Amino acid sequence: MYILQATNIYKRFQHTDVLKDISLNVEKGEVVAIIGPSGSGKSTFLRCLNRLETIDRGQIEIGGEIMVSNNADGKAVYRGEKDIARIRRKMGMVFQNFNLFPHKSVLENLMMAPLLVNKSDVNEARDTALALLKKVGLANNADSYPFELSGGMQQRVAIARALAMNPAIMCFDEPTSALDPELTGEVLKVMKDLAQERMTMIVVTHEIGFAREVAHRVIFMDDGLIVEQGTASEVLLNPQQDRTKAFLGTVLMAR
Repeated sequence: MYILQATNIYKRFQHTDVLKDISLNVEKGEVVAIIGPSGSGKSTFLRCLNRLETIDRGQIEIGGEIMVSNNADGKAVYRGEKDIARIRRKMGMVFQNFNLFPHKSVLENLMMAPLLVNKSDVNEARDTALALLKKVGLANNADSYPFELSGGMQQRVAIARALAMNPAIMCFDEPTSALDPELTGEVLKVMKDLAQERMTMIVVTHEIGFAREVAHRVIFMDDGLIVEQGTASEVLLNPQQDRTKAFLGTVLMAR
């Protein structure tokens, strides 16, 4: 059963085609890693799935609900704002930069959306937040403020905050790219734990080792296209396309 279906997605910024007929189906419990050079459209595609960017053409269905589809003229038309807000809550999003509220404690950061958006009971929201902080290894930091934490700790808070909304899918946009190498491992460990728990995940990443170890499927994008996809071993260890081979050669040489 597909929990997400993106079909024939096109996106243009001014005069540049950024996404060119991208289609991707994701099964429940699947971990999909998207790799590729900068400017290939990876992050834009992820943002389109969550309607942080709008598409020009195509269809996106999340959890059995169509968020956007084409009209008779072949142009993308979105559902009403209430429907979109409900559908978007099925997706958690973690960005390169942690986007935590600096004036709120870690616990308050986690509780805010459940209280304001889901109208959760305050005690329930607090219990959930504390359990999630324990899950990401930050049980002792509930009362800390973001500036008191390392980058890796802040990113783990950001992951816990996204999980607090109980999403069906977790999307990660280069979650370790802003971190020093020594802090990257602690974030990847949390993501590996989520994968073991069968959380559906779409991960835009430059961490080839993580993709090889955790992803059920690897997508290689370049110039707004899906150039190659398959299992991690197929794409990363035995790529078929010249562009995939060149990219992996460059990445592995840089390490």
